[in-house]
Amino acid sequence: MEQVDWARMTGPPWYLPEAARAAMERLARSVADQQAARALADLRCAVTNDHAGTLYPAAVPATDVFLQAIGERPGPPRQEALDALLDWWGWSPEEGSETYEDPLTGSVGLAEGLMGRVRDAADMLRRVADDPSGGGGHRPGAKLLLARLDEGWSQAAG
Repeated sequence: MEQVDWARMTGPPWYLPEAARAAMERLARSVADQQAARALADLRCAVTNDHAGTLYPAAVPATDVFLQAIGERPGPPRQEALDALLDWWGWSPEEGSETYEDPLTGSVGLAEGLMGRVRDAADMLRRVADDPSGGGGHRPGAKLLLARLDEGWSQAAG
């Protein structure tokens, strides 16, 4: 996973890049599944306004973190990451924070940036959707995320 400069991200005044950085540090140090799941939940809170159902630009690179957890960390971390992406699907950007400045490709709308990263991970999501390990409780979430990708951003809201 590439290093993300959370402080370079723009966002509303209540976006706290130090909270995103701290969550990533806890995730990197986590040994137990519950520690990793908690760090992912903290990252989610740092890059969105859950109460308003809005996204900050930092949600785009955070999507990569969640996708990596889905692919590599079965159990509670995988479920936390799936739940975050499924919850976000169809959310609007926070007013005044509609774009993400991608260091490689330039400016991109938040929904487009998030969907592009999920689309790039579709093969991994299909493998997870077919993986019966751990009782397969993650399978419906992975299948739903793939279905939402096919439906588009706004149709999946709700």
